[in-house]
Amino acid sequence: MLCHVKSPLIAVIKPHRPCSSVSEDWRYPFLPTARKVLEGVNLRSLLDDYFYAEARDLALHRLEMAASKGKIEVEGPPTNDETDVILSFLISRLILSSSGNQALINYAALSEARRAESFLNQETDDNLVEIVNSLDNINVKKVGSKFNLNFIDYVRAASKLRDGNWKLSNRGVSNGIVELDRETLVRLMREVIRQHLEEIPEAPPEIKEHFNGRIKDIKLNINKTFKGRIAGLEGIIAEREAEALKEFGEFDLSKAPPCFNKNLADLQTGVNLPHPSRFFITTFLSSLKQDPEAVMRLFATAPDFKESFTRYQVEHISGKTSSTQYDTPACDTLVSTGVCPGPNSLCRLIKHPLSYYRVMAEGEKTVQNRIERILLATIGEETYPKDLIDINTSYFKDYNFSFPSKLNRKRIREAYNSSDISLVSAKIRRLSHRTSIIDSEVEERKIWIPKSTLAISEKGSSNSYDCFAVTDWKIGLKLSKSFGGSKEIDLILQPHKVELRFNESRKLFLILGVAEES
Repeated sequence: MLCHVKSPLIAVIKPHRPCSSVSEDWRYPFLPTARKVLEGVNLRSLLDDYFYAEARDLALHRLEMAASKGKIEVEGPPTNDETDVILSFLISRLILSSSGNQALINYAALSEARRAESFLNQETDDNLVEIVNSLDNINVKKVGSKFNLNFIDYVRAASKLRDGNWKLSNRGVSNGIVELDRETLVRLMREVIRQHLEEIPEAPPEIKEHFNGRIKDIKLNINKTFKGRIAGLEGIIAEREAEALKEFGEFDLSKAPPCFNKNLADLQTGVNLPHPSRFFITTFLSSLKQDPEAVMRLFATAPDFKESFTRYQVEHISGKTSSTQYDTPACDTLVSTGVCPGPNSLCRLIKHPLSYYRVMAEGEKTVQNRIERILLATIGEETYPKDLIDINTSYFKDYNFSFPSKLNRKRIREAYNSSDISLVSAKIRRLSHRTSIIDSEVEERKIWIPKSTLAISEKGSSNSYDCFAVTDWKIGLKLSKSFGGSKEIDLILQPHKVELRFNESRKLFLILGVAEES
């Protein structure tokens, strides 16, 4: 049995009532009235029949424009047949569903919404009201020169618009009604359409039961038909992301805090970030001496990118065109403004995202400095213990923290009794994160060292082995993820003698790295 194109994979906005007076459905192919072109059409014909070749090409053209330009320009009659234009939208929805690329889905949703917005701006007030009332859960009435809608409808429609102007408190409510001018209503409808089109629904149970697994075959069929072009579309997205990041020179994403990486990931999957997130990204990168032009290129991956506006904002915030370079917000500000996605172990020891980046650069310090900091963190004195440091440093003469790519796996006891670098499977028995603050009289400053202290054991054994404090947080964060779970972690380590106090020698494991899973 062949499936009709009235597919659950096509997101169509549900009607309150039919929209009858607006006949040019090619402008708004997501409206229910556009469904009439599907009568008598089956999916096999839509994908294979030469009669629908133009619709298939237009579908891919829609998506390629959305991915590369952020806007869709598909003309209707007489340039293109109205039916082909509508079918191209429906086919594009099937392609998006089969691709599974959320970035492409988001770009397409915003681009389709912008296209609809341009047509809504051309409608008469009466037609505008009729189209709006065809959308899901929206009811608008024209009163004089204004448009009224229930405050619940407004809150639902504007829920993802983060600018302060969209807050209900800034709109005013009278008897449960929000009053909007025409321009604001059209902009709000763009948001409603975008949100709907970002959702690619699964087939409802009754459809799945009726076709007995054919939905999966449909997706496979679509993938087969459009496989090469889908890969090309995803390539466009990947190129935009790579182009944005390659400008950042020495900047190392692996050192960036979770707040930066989460917002960067959202930006590159087509999410339109709210102002606090954009402000944070700009100030964070500017503080790390990144060029404003490179920062602006990063925002070019956003679906709502406007070059002139973005350039002004970035150059002003970074101080290029203003007298002040804005400071990066501290962690408490990022939490209160919703920029912070939640802290990790290192976040809990610091108060600023730039401190996070600098702490994560621990492994780039000189060998002598790294050894000194590990010893200071392990010994745990409040004032700089120069004599102890001098003694212990002599134990690490010519040490360089390197290790071979291939290591012999050993039991922990065997590794402890050896002097070699070993690979062991360990259970983290004890782990705590804290900060050592040491007064240095020689340098007249305080040395601030975030550290992890831990003991390890073999699975099933009650014997535990203490380790040197870990000051490299690229290792520390991996230890945190493993702690408390049942899974062992593969550690690269070496036993070393250390003087914790005069005439009190111990042997501890120095952890050099965490082996990556193959």
